[in-house]
This record gives sequence, C-alpha cells and structure tokens, in this order.
Amino acid sequence: MSISRIRSSQHKVYIPASVRENQYLLAKFTLTDDLIKKVSGNIDENAEQPYQDFYQKLSELFFKICHDLNIESCHFVGNDKFTRVRYSPEKLTAQTEQQIVFLYNPVYHYSQNAYFDGSKKARKINLVFLTNSNDIRADAPLLHEKVNQAVKQFIEQTGLAKGSVRLCDHQHLTYDLFAKEKGITGTQTHKLRPIAVRYKASNVDVAPESDSLSYVTVELPISKRIKQLVEIDETASEPYNALYNFIADAVIHAAKQHNLNNGAVIANGLVPFVRTSEDEIVVTNGELQKLGYNPENTSGGYTCKWSADKLVDSAQLIFIASNKNITSHGHGKFLSQVESALRSMAEKLEYINDKEELKVRFHQHIANNI
Repeated sequence: MSISRIRSSQHKVYIPASVRENQYLLAKFTLTDDLIKKVSGNIDENAEQPYQDFYQKLSELFFKICHDLNIESCHFVGNDKFTRVRYSPEKLTAQTEQQIVFLYNPVYHYSQNAYFDGSKKARKINLVFLTNSNDIRADAPLLHEKVNQAVKQFIEQTGLAKGSVRLCDHQHLTYDLFAKEKGITGTQTHKLRPIAVRYKASNVDVAPESDSLSYVTVELPISKRIKQLVEIDETASEPYNALYNFIADAVIHAAKQHNLNNGAVIANGLVPFVRTSEDEIVVTNGELQKLGYNPENTSGGYTCKWSADKLVDSAQLIFIASNKNITSHGHGKFLSQVESALRSMAEKLEYINDKEELKVRFHQHIANNI
C-alpha cells in the first residue's frame, strides 16, 4: 500500500452497519410583546388562557409554511422546555418538567404538533424540524436548505427582526462500540467531514459566521458488575465516591494516552448538553447541566461532576473535538482516537464486550443567526 493510501485510511473511521443516524434543526427566538400584538392583538390578562389564541395562530402559520415546503415532521414548542431528539423504533414524545424529547424512526414516523400552555407567556419559542429519510447524511443539505427557507418565510410573515432567530442544525451517529463482538457484520466508512464542507459539496452554503462544534458522548451503564470493581461502603455519607473516582481515572487516563484533552465525566443523574462558549463553563439548571466549550482550546482538561451520595444508572462520558482535531479530511481520526481510548477504558473496567453495551454518539452541530 502506498504512503498516501495509508495516510488516507488514518482519517477514516469504520462504524458498525447497525449505526443509527439523526438530524434535527431548531429555530429559536425570544417571545416579545411586540410579536404577540402583531399576531393576536391586545392580550386580556384576566382571561383564563390569555395566550391561547396567539400560540394557535403562530403555530398554524408555522405549519402552513412547512406544508408548502414539504417538511412533514415539525413541532411548535412554546413551553420553554429543552428539546432533544433521539431514534426509537416506536414514536413517542416524552416530557418532564424541563425537557421535551421526540423519539421516532426517521424512515417511518411523521408528526406535527404544537406544545404550549395558553395561560403562560413563554420566554422563547422553539420551531423543531425533524428529518424523514432513509439516507440522512446524504439528504441533510436538502433539509437544511428547506428549513432555511421556512425560517426566512416565518421571519418575513411575522415581522421578526433580522438576526433575531437562531438556527441550529444538529446531527449525530449512534452505535454500540462492541457491535462486532455481538455478531453485527458490515461497516460504514466515514471521514466525518464538517457540516459546512459537506453542504458546500451539495451547493448549499452555510453562513460564514456560523458556530460549529463536534463531540462524542458515551453512555456507560453502572451495572452490578461495574459496582463490584471497588469496595462500596453503603453506610458512608458518600458511598459511591470511590466508584466514580475509579471510573473517572480509567476514562481520563485512557483519553490522555490517545491525545484527547477536552472532556467530562458526569455521574449525577442530570442531563448534560454541550454548547460553544468563549470560556469553559458548567451551568446546572434543575434537570440539565450545560457544558460550554471553546473549540479553539486544545487542552481544557476534564470536568468531573458526580453525586457521591447517589448511585446513577449510567455515567455520561464526553469528549470534545478542538479545532486541531479536524484534519483536512474531517473528524474521522478524532473518532478513531475516542474509540481506541474507550477500548482501553473498557479493558480497565473488565468489560464483557459481547454482552455489555457501550453506546457511542458522535455529534455535529452548526448554528447561525438568520
């Protein structure tokens, strides 16, 4: 094999054929009194549901725009809940006090719903666009372009100020690191090019001032076998500190061995989510834990957040790609490094590869103001 072919193969990652793909876009904007008045006129604050008419009219306008552009799965979220989307063989929308989670199969499931409380004025509105495709990465540029058109029409027809709507394109690949050991045959080869590069190849331009971020999240189940790796004193005030320390040490040692210098270990039962930030931050808000990272930072280290007095079902491991992790080909080499680190960690944790799952999710985000 020639040197050039060897170098090219180093920038590819081989993902199990059982991988699941997702894409969804969020258009977010602050709800103002001016917009309410434009859409619904004066509000009677003494009414039982003073904002019902406003939400109804605004969501109907949104759904009409989507219908005209042939966007089949879309949701109007006006209840200030954090939006998440995941693959599921069954269609389900789950809500907690702070979250709304759309679970669906992009090939078979279609949906259109509005979620709001007519008695309350939301702080922000989320317009959610879900992909419907059996080749999501190939069709992603087309959906992005359609959504961009939809948001621009929505801005024009509502009179929203230019630059007041933030459009976020979220994509991820999800798979079991040990799928092969469980008998799953076949692989997909990816270079994992940045979203803007992939879109440009399809003649879809992304605004040059867009923020982008790539990272990997891993769900590590805390099974009975994992718990037995350390001695746990159930009578202690913080009985699980030794367990979480053991897991964090295994993760961070393996990560640094494979030149992965930005990330986190979370074991507190909260839902972590990652966003771009000038400074590295950790903000806890009820059920949610926001991790802010600057992709320019190449050596931010590892944030560890756990509740030593509480046993969680799973620990969340996060590996952030800095800008130096992007080669001229893409993020393939970065994900390969993460996989190698996880295999080293799994060996330390005495993983039973053909029986235990280690779910890896590679995220790519891009966002800009419309």
